[in-house]
Amino acid sequence: MSVAGTITTDAEQSAETLARWTWCGVIFSFLGLQILLSSVAVFLATSDPSNVIVEGYYEQAISWDQQRQTQAESDALGWKSVVSLEAAPDILQKPKLELSLLNQAGTPVGNSQVEGLLFHHARAGDVFKIHFTETRPGHYAALVPINKPGLWELLIAASGNEGTFQEKKQFLLKPSGELKNLQAQH
Repeated sequence: MSVAGTITTDAEQSAETLARWTWCGVIFSFLGLQILLSSVAVFLATSDPSNVIVEGYYEQAISWDQQRQTQAESDALGWKSVVSLEAAPDILQKPKLELSLLNQAGTPVGNSQVEGLLFHHARAGDVFKIHFTETRPGHYAALVPINKPGLWELLIAASGNEGTFQEKKQFLLKPSGELKNLQAQH
């Protein structure tokens, strides 16, 4: 006569051992699956260029008053910028982004150092630094890797004898390659 809960035969002992290994396997499989899914989530969160951490955000926040002052001085100049895009002649070349700087009187602002940061809103992690060269007085150009239609943002910084100008421009690049300027932001 056997007591309830006790194992009496070799067959029952084998079944008990198999059940223990099966349940341990199920538990460790769920733990492994959890680790795998967490690893995939971390990889996607850190490698996707759509998700971005803005560099120097803390320093920008600390120098907020100084940035507002610089922007106010730039706005006081009354300058205006116009962006246009010239399509690339073939698929292997980059399109040319042209920037015209006009002062308050509407005359071109020449002899300035013009630089910019360009990025697509869907891929804010892919920021392109642009150095514009002056093609004629007040007109600057640079080859840019604009290859996707959508909303683009250009941060312009120009400095020269007449002053320092900064502006944030957004434009929409249509699938046809046409560029539509949107409202400039300060």
